[in-house]
Amino acid sequence: MTEQLLLLFQALFLVLLYLFIWRVMRSASSGLRIPEQSAHASAPEVRSRPVIGDPMEASLVVLASDSIEPGSVIRAGGAVSIGRGLDNTVALPDDEFSSTRHARIEIGHDTARVVDLNSRNGTFVNGERVINARALQLEDVVRVGATELKLTR
Repeated sequence: MTEQLLLLFQALFLVLLYLFIWRVMRSASSGLRIPEQSAHASAPEVRSRPVIGDPMEASLVVLASDSIEPGSVIRAGGAVSIGRGLDNTVALPDDEFSSTRHARIEIGHDTARVVDLNSRNGTFVNGERVINARALQLEDVVRVGATELKLTR
């Protein structure tokens, strides 16, 4: 009887172990999946939207944040680093969902892009997760942690 009980416990342990490993693998791979909708806009959509223009005229308007007053305007010419660390151009010390060095927005002449800096919770543009980097257009909303910023001129 005790041998049968031990065998049953061993089988139960193996089943639970395999379920645990399966859950860990599923959780780890869920962040690697590419969304069904492309992270890049189609060619007609990009042509119909305005380009940045002079990089020194570009701004980020804070739509929502735990660290910055909504409605604040941040000049965004060149490169803007965003994260919880105080050494970032846009410091978000009260945003517990942002990484220390979360993302960087790079604005050049007629181009702009957001680069995710391997953040834990990801960077999103218009609700779609950024994989490495993504081109930006005017009026795009970038979400870093719990902070939302809109690219404007």
